[in-house]
Amino acid sequence: MKLVIVESPTKAKTISRFLSRDFRVESSYGHLRDLPKSKLGIDLDNNFEPQYVIPMKSKKRANELKKISEKAAEVVLASDEDREGEAIAWHLIQVLELNGQKNQNAKPKIVKRIVFHEITKKAIEEALKNPRGIDQNLVDAQQARRVLDRLVGYKLSPFLWKKLYRGLSAGRVQSAALRLIVEREREIEKFKPDEYWTIAAKLKKKEEEEKFEAKLIKKDGKQLEKLTIKNKQEAEAILKELENARYKISKIESKEIRRQPSPPFTTSTLQQTAANKLGYSAKKTMIASQRLYESGLITYMRTDSVSLSNESLEAAASFIKKNIGQEFAPDAPRKFKTKSKTAQEAHEAIRPTDPWSAPNALKEKLQSDQFKIYDLIWKRFLACQMKEAIFDSTSVDIEAGRFTFRASGSVMKFAGWIKIYGTAFSESLLPLLKENEILELENLNNEQHFTEPPPRYSDATLIKTLEEHGIGRPSTYAPTLSTIQDRNYAEKNEQKKFKPTEIGITVNDLLTEHFPDIIDLEFTAEMENNLDQIAEGKKEWRPIIKNFYEPFAENLEKKYETVEKRDLTEKTNELCEKCGKIMIIKHGRFGRFIACSGFPDCRSTKPLPPISLNIKCPKCLAGEIIQRKTRKGRIFYGCSRYPDCDLAAWQKPTGQLCIECGAAMVELKNSVKCSNKNCSFREGRKSPRDS
Repeated sequence: MKLVIVESPTKAKTISRFLSRDFRVESSYGHLRDLPKSKLGIDLDNNFEPQYVIPMKSKKRANELKKISEKAAEVVLASDEDREGEAIAWHLIQVLELNGQKNQNAKPKIVKRIVFHEITKKAIEEALKNPRGIDQNLVDAQQARRVLDRLVGYKLSPFLWKKLYRGLSAGRVQSAALRLIVEREREIEKFKPDEYWTIAAKLKKKEEEEKFEAKLIKKDGKQLEKLTIKNKQEAEAILKELENARYKISKIESKEIRRQPSPPFTTSTLQQTAANKLGYSAKKTMIASQRLYESGLITYMRTDSVSLSNESLEAAASFIKKNIGQEFAPDAPRKFKTKSKTAQEAHEAIRPTDPWSAPNALKEKLQSDQFKIYDLIWKRFLACQMKEAIFDSTSVDIEAGRFTFRASGSVMKFAGWIKIYGTAFSESLLPLLKENEILELENLNNEQHFTEPPPRYSDATLIKTLEEHGIGRPSTYAPTLSTIQDRNYAEKNEQKKFKPTEIGITVNDLLTEHFPDIIDLEFTAEMENNLDQIAEGKKEWRPIIKNFYEPFAENLEKKYETVEKRDLTEKTNELCEKCGKIMIIKHGRFGRFIACSGFPDCRSTKPLPPISLNIKCPKCLAGEIIQRKTRKGRIFYGCSRYPDCDLAAWQKPTGQLCIECGAAMVELKNSVKCSNKNCSFREGRKSPRDS
């Protein structure tokens, strides 16, 4: 019997379909060994030697696998081909004593390590024909990351407990991500909006009904900048001057525009696209992708490569020619080059293992999240192997006295890759126009605008920024974003954008002031580069840990003495029901709560009252609108009389009712709309400066 060990039961089930009865496929359920939770687990006096243990939850499985492996003539370790997977295989050898070091009388065991990028019959058979040994460089890179993060977390977190309060944590990558969120929030707070106005003309050809819009772009031949028209008075003066102007076409330019498809997905671009198109968090995207990979439907989903195998390119071309059309297939396969300098684990891009497995054919077999992610991956892969989309673009300049307007339009000549992938490009059509033609003015309008601050980070933009700075790797984006929310350092607002909490800002400021390296973007990126070089065999891991830890530990010891404890408590007007002392607002891992100031003698606590919007509930007229949170921390708004009144909305209610259906009206960015999904009523909102 030959024993194959993978890390996931789903993966084991899929692989077992491709192997004969000579093989038995089992799962380790992840790592069988890890650093202990109750202590540091790193021998600082012995060159940072990790002190691995088998966690209680893994002991039963470890014993089961050991008994099975003793009966096997051959053990095949088939965990994922990245650093984490390599480390899992290495730990299995130690735990199951496959190296024969602990039992010299045992029969030598044949141990093979195989890797594959997709779970298909051909890939598994090819991997079994080409086994290799453990790649110790990859193992060392994973150990270095684990030790480094453990040292930061287990040494710095107690410092935060002492100087702020117990329950806080610090992490290398999460602290850098938190810094980005906090700095962006401060940019927003400091931002001062500038007012500006735009002017547009609604025009038409003489004796025709079809209208089109042109925007004012020049005055006296000079290009108008964004803030040129500063106020309503200036805008109205221009409108008055334009009332009797003659609108004559001065120039028409037409050109062909070709739009190329995007490369196939990497981990970060998949997470960004899923966030933008589906509203999925990075964590949700990776859970669905993991299931698709383990089920054999997509290639490995942790990658920063955009390369594609020749076999997959041939399959894509065949599918496109037969199912979409010969004219959509390029003359030669389109190949992409990875731009990231820090790209690691030279995998393929994320793609379907078989393009002939169309999403609609799998819809009934997949969960909703899995189907939507597979649909994205499948379409992106095929689109990247289709011809470019071709548009005819027309630009028309129209003179009106000393002013120039411009109208633009485009028509799709050939859909190309857009036929399968779709696009956000909108076509605006223009009538057939000629130079020197005189147009009729239907109306003029002006519109007020305000410059806006930089937007808060979403999952997509934060991942993109981390990647641009070289911080984190494909496997770390999702857990990093989850951690800063789980620790209550940042929360998502109604628009699913990250906003730092009070404690998040405090922790960031403390780390920035006293441990700048931990939170410095360049330092964090350089450490990632060191880990890459360890994986490539160019550096040893222990000296890198030593160079980091010694100055870090020295600084930490000093800070324990010099940094004063910060009091984050706020007094309330309430008295403790048990002892009569003043109640205060304290911060915990799961947010703020009310506690007795007599702690630890009195341990009385109670939840913090919900935040009221001071708006009467428009549904029951008896309660008021309060801000609440779901179990996952997402903010929503409801009536204080729940469950007697069931009003609830993701957007903030205005206190008004819809004039069409009577449901509550809610706020959007620049408008208000009805909260009833079946009602389309919406109204524009004036800027605060109008009042």
